[in-house]
Amino acid sequence: MAKRITILIILIALILACQFGSAQNANSDFDLVSKSIRFPHKFKKWKFQSSLGFSMVKLPLDWVENSIQAPLVNFHGTLGMPAGFSFDVDFTTIIVSNQISIGPKWNFIHRNFSFNIGYDFSLSTGRMNFAGFDNKGLNLINYPNFSIGVKIKDVALTYKYEAVIVSLTTMKTGNNIITKDKNYFNGSTMALYLEQRLWKKRIFILGFKFSSLKYYWPAWMVFSTFDRFYNIPELYFGWGF
Repeated sequence: MAKRITILIILIALILACQFGSAQNANSDFDLVSKSIRFPHKFKKWKFQSSLGFSMVKLPLDWVENSIQAPLVNFHGTLGMPAGFSFDVDFTTIIVSNQISIGPKWNFIHRNFSFNIGYDFSLSTGRMNFAGFDNKGLNLINYPNFSIGVKIKDVALTYKYEAVIVSLTTMKTGNNIITKDKNYFNGSTMALYLEQRLWKKRIFILGFKFSSLKYYWPAWMVFSTFDRFYNIPELYFGWGF
């Protein structure tokens, strides 16, 4: 209960901060679209934009009884390229689990509406070598995706969909391979991101993500052997800089 109240207080405080920042700078020439991170738009050629954030995740009860206690820390960057293309890099970590993703996107924007399509390639690794454990995990995952965005006054809203295709999953205990799977459809994710000016040229990002997956890479150490999809909700906070 205390954790839920803390998260609610943080959420309310951040939203109020966004509203204050927006009202304070309503008459400025700040361009929300060009400063957005998740909102699909034509990124300025060879300009790099980035954000830092964290996620709180609720894992299925079949895996663990509680949500992940430590947040997933995330760095996301986008490099603008010619002809509406961009190149993304994304790094997420929770110490015992790490994932880096890279991939191209093509972006299109018309007035307040925008769209992009992309394909991300990721490598995730994990290791537990404490308290008597010597476990290691490695995954190669593909994320074909698209995003649809709309700007409403001083808020940029983005819907993102990803298919999740696992090329390789390997888990070891010591030198013994206990799991090795290749080339399977792992499910999909849907996310809604809200971006708004916080202060000066800083962007606040609030995201709600819902995944339906058989395998969730941060929880590789509690990977279920049941061949079914699990629902995994996620709350994301981020700051663009």
